[in-house]
Amino acid sequence: MDFTITPEAEEQISAALENQPDQDPPKDSVRIEAKTNGTTDFAYGLKLITSQECGSDDSVLEMERFKVVIDPQSARHLEGATLDFEDRIVRSGFRFKNPNNPEVPELGKGTRDDLVGATTEKLRRLIDTELNPAVAAHGGVITLVGVKGDQAYLSFGGGCHGCGMVDVTLKQGVETRIRELIPEISNVVDTTDHSTGENPFYS
Repeated sequence: MDFTITPEAEEQISAALENQPDQDPPKDSVRIEAKTNGTTDFAYGLKLITSQECGSDDSVLEMERFKVVIDPQSARHLEGATLDFEDRIVRSGFRFKNPNNPEVPELGKGTRDDLVGATTEKLRRLIDTELNPAVAAHGGVITLVGVKGDQAYLSFGGGCHGCGMVDVTLKQGVETRIRELIPEISNVVDTTDHSTGENPFYS
């Protein structure tokens, strides 16, 4: 794959590997991840690992003093990217220069003749066959908590949980699609945030 590590970043990773506590076996590689988190950028991660922790489907890049290990999903997100290290007064640390952007979950379009039955039954089928497959690629999952009158209560989990873009995804995507196909639902409530200690569906 096309992924570059600058000499500055390579030196920092090498220093971290050399200064680690004695371990058996010693960590001799770095795992680099780029995950979607619902925002306009990826969530990056670097972790020192041993060669034995490499998976059979991981991409392994041989550097002069260590190996770079990247899982298949991250490899797609990091194609053509560069890992650099900045040492400045205002900002110091690793920095990714990445030409790629996270994909936005794509929901279906048009009408669907297979959504029949009670409102709850239609909504559950829509979630299972269209909404969840769309967010699954981003590590998310949507669960139907219940329906009260014209309100549908959903729970967002996985990659959607704690995502700064959940409200945007909900209001602009999921809710629009639900109201389009199931007009008896006029409002969608996200029950994921329980910071108040109360679930609005049961209150």
